[in-house]
Amino acid sequence: MRLPELENELKTIYGSDASRVFRTILPGILMDFTRMINAAGPNAAVQETYHLEDGKGAVVLSCRKTSGAPGPIEAELRK
Repeated sequence: MRLPELENELKTIYGSDASRVFRTILPGILMDFTRMINAAGPNAAVQETYHLEDGKGAVVLSCRKTSGAPGPIEAELRK
């Protein structure tokens, strides 16, 4: 799923607080994941699981870095 879909999924867990979670937690997760992608070699598959602090779920991000450029970031929310 893409990031807007991830926000919708977060709403199922957090209700009206989902936008707060999306604005405060996800930017840090994306910055960390982007650093991992940049550090990976060409044609590398990068995947990382980020557990939400309250234990209500985990965000799994994955991406394949092609010849030097990262592909789209895929997201999954595990409850």
